Amino acid sequence: MKKDSSMSEITDMKITADDHNPLVLRGECVVTRSEIYHQAMEQADRYTREHISRVMVCSDDPVKLLSTIKGCVTAGIDLWVAHTSLSSSVRTEIATHHGIELMIGDEEKRIESDQTIDRANPVGRIHTMTSGTSGKPKIAEHSLSSLLSRIMPTKMTRSHHGGMWLLTYQATGFAGLQVILTATLSGGQIVVPEQRTPIGFYKAATAHSVTQISGTPTFWRAFLMVVEPETLKLRQVTLGGEVVDQGTLDRLREAFPSARITHIYASTEAGVVFTVHDGQEGFPISFLQEDVPGVKLRVRDGRLQVKSPSAMRAYATIKRQPFTEDGWLDTQDRCEVRGERGFILGREDAVINVAGSKVYPLEIERFLLQLPSIREARAYGVPNPIAGMIVGADVVLDPQIVPAPTKRDIITTCQQNLASYQVPRLLTVVDSIDIQASGKKG
Repeated sequence: MKKDSSMSEITDMKITADDHNPLVLRGECVVTRSEIYHQAMEQADRYTREHISRVMVCSDDPVKLLSTIKGCVTAGIDLWVAHTSLSSSVRTEIATHHGIELMIGDEEKRIESDQTIDRANPVGRIHTMTSGTSGKPKIAEHSLSSLLSRIMPTKMTRSHHGGMWLLTYQATGFAGLQVILTATLSGGQIVVPEQRTPIGFYKAATAHSVTQISGTPTFWRAFLMVVEPETLKLRQVTLGGEVVDQGTLDRLREAFPSARITHIYASTEAGVVFTVHDGQEGFPISFLQEDVPGVKLRVRDGRLQVKSPSAMRAYATIKRQPFTEDGWLDTQDRCEVRGERGFILGREDAVINVAGSKVYPLEIERFLLQLPSIREARAYGVPNPIAGMIVGADVVLDPQIVPAPTKRDIITTCQQNLASYQVPRLLTVVDSIDIQASGKKG
C-alpha cells in the first residue's frame, strides 16, 4: 500500500526494538519502548496479512494508542482515533460510514461494511475527532507529519529532553496526542494518573517526579488548589485547550518560579498554531505582522485565520470546509487587537446578546479570575424577558482568603470595572465547576 511520502523520516517515532527504556508509567506498571515496538509490528503484520486498510482505535491507554499509530504508519494504512466518551452507536456509525474494518479498544472487533471505498486514494492518514459534546464529532484528516510538524522542532528544546510528562488531557484528543507524541519523540516518559482528579494528578506527579505538565487553564486552577509547589521540580508548564487569563499565569509563575511557562493556541483543525513564552495573556501583535516559524496569521472580519503545516487536510465527515477561497483556515475564533497584544475572545456562537450588546463569556471569566479571592469562574447567558439575555456567573472562592468576599463585594467590583451590560446579574458561589473529559469547563 502507498505510504504518505512525508512519513519516511519519522515512522520510527523513536520506538525501536532495542530500546528497553520505560515509556509509559501507570502506578507500578511500566511499559518499555521495545514492548510497544513489538506490539506495533505484530499489528502491522496482521494488517498486511489480512488486507486491513482502515482501523479505528478507541482507548485512553497511551500504550494502545502508540502501538496502533506506529502499526498503522508502518503498514501505510488509515487510522481513526475515537474518544472513549463517544457512545458505541456513534462509533459504529462512524466506522460503518468510513469503511473501517477493525476496531481496537478493550477488545478487538472486525467490522463488515457494504461501503464502497476508493482504495486508490492515498493512505497513511490519521483522523482525529473534535470533542463531540453537542453530538457527532467532526473528524479532521491529518498525516503523522502534520501532527508532528510542531513537535519535531520543539523536541530539541532543553526543557523537553528526557522529561517525565504527566498526561492530564483526554488521551484521544488532539492535545492528548500532542503530549504523548512529544514525550515519545523527546526521549521522555509518559505518566498516566490512576485517578483523573486534582488529587490523583498530584499523587502521580509526586510519585514519578514529573518534570513536565501540560493542561488546560481549568486543569491548572484546580491543580493549584491541592498542590504543594515545593514538592514538584517542574521544568515546563504548558497551558492549552482554552484561552488563558493573566491571573492563572501569575499564580503559576509564583508557584513554579524555575519552570518555563508556555501557553499554546491550537485546535483539532488547525493543529499547533503558536506558542507564547513571555508570561502575558494574549499574544504579541508581531505574530500578525511577521510569520511565526512555518505559520501565517491574519484577522479577517474579526476572526483569526491561519496557514500552517500542522493544519488538517480537510474534514472527513462534512462537505462544508473551514477554508477560505485563498486557502486560509478560518478558526471561527473572534480575535481583537489591543495595543501590542492580540486577544482571542471566543467563538461567535458563544456570544451573550444583552439588549443588542455582545458579551463574550471569556472576557467576563478573564476579569473574574484576576480577582485574588476567585479560583475558578464560568460565565454564561441567562434568558431575560426584557434584555433577551443577561450575564450569569458561577465562581469558586479561594478558601484561604478570610474573610471570604460576599457576592455583593464581587458584583460591586464588576460594576466598577466592566460595562453595565457585562456585569453578572446572577452570581452564584459554588464548590466546584464541572469539567469535561477534554479538561475544559462544562
